[in-house]
Amino acid sequence: MSAVRDSQYDLVVHGGTLIIPGVGRVRSDVGISGDKIVALAGDLSAGGKDVYDASGKVVLPGIFDPHAHIGNERSYDEEAETETRAAVLGGVTTIGIFLRSLEESYMKHLPGFRRAMDELSYVDSVFHPQIFTDEQISEIPRYAAEYGIRSFKFYMSGMPGIVKSVPDDVLLTGFRMVASLGADAIACVHCETGALIDQARKELQKKKDGTLADWEFAHPADAEALAIQTALYLSKVAGAHLYVVHLSSKQGLEVVRNARRQGLRFTVETTSPYLGIASDDPNGFLVKMVPPVRTKDHHDALWQGVTEGSINTIGTDNTSRARATKKPEAGLHGSRSGYPVLGTHLPALLHYGRLRGVPLELLVDRATRAPAKVYGIYPKKGTIAIGTDADLAIVDLDLERVVSPEELQGMSDFSPFEGKKLRGWPVATIKAGKIVARDGKIVGKPTGRYIPRAASNIPPDVEWLSRVQ
Repeated sequence: MSAVRDSQYDLVVHGGTLIIPGVGRVRSDVGISGDKIVALAGDLSAGGKDVYDASGKVVLPGIFDPHAHIGNERSYDEEAETETRAAVLGGVTTIGIFLRSLEESYMKHLPGFRRAMDELSYVDSVFHPQIFTDEQISEIPRYAAEYGIRSFKFYMSGMPGIVKSVPDDVLLTGFRMVASLGADAIACVHCETGALIDQARKELQKKKDGTLADWEFAHPADAEALAIQTALYLSKVAGAHLYVVHLSSKQGLEVVRNARRQGLRFTVETTSPYLGIASDDPNGFLVKMVPPVRTKDHHDALWQGVTEGSINTIGTDNTSRARATKKPEAGLHGSRSGYPVLGTHLPALLHYGRLRGVPLELLVDRATRAPAKVYGIYPKKGTIAIGTDADLAIVDLDLERVVSPEELQGMSDFSPFEGKKLRGWPVATIKAGKIVARDGKIVGKPTGRYIPRAASNIPPDVEWLSRVQ
């Protein structure tokens, strides 16, 4: 498990306990040269030009958040810097970005998106373009060939003033185009049934005032469950691998379980806010999101889904806003959806997972190896092994902090977790072999890069649940 011990390492992480997905807990030093892990062995500190003492800490693979939005409020370039800064402070070293162009070809925008991630970002990234038009569907092979993109997103139900819905016929056409790229290509879907959402919103408009709990009625769980059924059927017809984004409900989870029993192979994601925040939260409309955070019984179901394997990955659906544009004071109808959660992703998982008794090894797998396998960047990302990227999160599992927006250092001046005490925080983040964040401060330069993905024609590789109870 080690390389030559008398070599000189640029950095040694000494004395920590490694959490290696699929392996478990390993007491080992990590030797890093350049941007790669080159040694795993007992005591490598004598051979390190620089040594980080991780005694009493756990060392995780850098977290891969597969679901983030960049550039929805400020310019893409600005958020590529501010939001990835918050991410790397929180132990996140790679993100999957859902790009948005409502009408235009992505060929006009991809050069700028890639440049921003190569020059301004603190984290590495993969792209998932959101697909809305026939032109965009026809260009999917170009996006794959010229930019190494292997994943694409479709909205079954849009959001008024933000994105439009994609009807089933367009969805099927898009699925078929994605499937034509090969078995490794991914069709990501926002699963809500538009007609049920429209009716629910009309009913809610009759209510002048309300609370965050009322917002849940605008996006009923049955709309999510029905849409998952439809997406599963259409993806099967097209031969595309379905990735259900941000599962939020126990009804949706039951559809997932039934499909697993039938032997269907697909991927399901939930988010750290859905696992930690309920619809009675005192932060009110600061937590408004689509789909909404729901009552605590949905928490119970989602955590069970994570534990049993029906839910494969955990992301954030980060959509950063400022309080002034979030407008929580505008209430049920006037406040906007979206929240900044990249910086609290890992602490929230550690805190609420511990309360649920979820093994740390399982949580780390869902937040690192599983999404890296699905999106074709494993073992470059998602593990700790010789030859892999030297991206690590060093965590003090007992460190308690009250969430403060200022300390998260993103563009937002609020957090849906603000005021909450979370236990378990990263104390250092190593990105590309360099200590970039330490004790809540940025101490290094941006080293992020966009990651083109090569076609493999191998189906997404996750740990599939063989039997659902």
